[in-house]
Amino acid sequence: MASELEYYHTPVLLKEVIELLITDKNGIYVDGTIGGGGHSEKILEALGEKGKLYGFDKDIEAIEYCKEKFKIELEKGGNSRLELFNECFSKACSITRHRGEWTGFLLDLGVSSRQLDESRRGFSYRRVGPLDLRFSPHGTKAEDLINAASEEDLAALLRKYGEEPFAKKIANAIVRQRKLTPIKTTVDLAKIVEGVVPRRILTKSLSRVFQAIRIAINDELNVLEKALQSTLACLAKGGRIVVISYHSLEDRIVKNFLRNNSMQRNRKEATIVPKLKILTPKPIMPCEEEIKSNPRSRSAKLRAAERIA
Repeated sequence: MASELEYYHTPVLLKEVIELLITDKNGIYVDGTIGGGGHSEKILEALGEKGKLYGFDKDIEAIEYCKEKFKIELEKGGNSRLELFNECFSKACSITRHRGEWTGFLLDLGVSSRQLDESRRGFSYRRVGPLDLRFSPHGTKAEDLINAASEEDLAALLRKYGEEPFAKKIANAIVRQRKLTPIKTTVDLAKIVEGVVPRRILTKSLSRVFQAIRIAINDELNVLEKALQSTLACLAKGGRIVVISYHSLEDRIVKNFLRNNSMQRNRKEATIVPKLKILTPKPIMPCEEEIKSNPRSRSAKLRAAERIA
């Protein structure tokens, strides 16, 4: 296991996350997508003896990995500053709210490098593997969706979650192919896309198609909206929320949530007081040096806000 700990996922915008998130070294923090623990490692380094960090992840492999990575900290028992939960981040508030208000909440959305590089999870069209795409071993597999959904539903899914311009043609090709033989692997699906999309945009289309199916399978956008809304009940006054997104659909949800909760609005019966102060009028993005050392960070956008009421 030790050799595996050398690499899991390079944390994105690490310095910026810590600077924005940590305001009290003895506060309560939540890493809603702990993954390989890259951000959590630096959070723990910044915390004092009375600080607390709750780490969440739907992926049991990420939790098992972090149990080994943070073994020394976890072995402190009741004095450990870290507690891990194999749960979706949308449940973080309901699980921890009785333990005290949060000083900071971090979400690093998307797929980890480890998930992308593992063929058996089917997250990447670049790897030969089963069409799974689930973050946890529960729920509908991508294979089931691809082989059962109607052509109209498939096209709508690819347009909504992938913003794919060839959605209708790809959906039609999927339905035609599955009449001949079930679509079971990443290669099966990639070949279908290759057959209808112009070569010049093939890579982008493949990314969009796999993204759309992954989002649908894991209900990612609804989960994100639910999680963001729940933070308002758990975040202490002065507490920070920091979110890193990797595509426009996620970023739009985050941006709208922060904007809607940072504006004073008047209604007939009352004035709605702003709950958040935006700390990033424009999203923070990786510098050229970070993108060069970690190309997968290039699409990252960080937004942050502070609880004010």
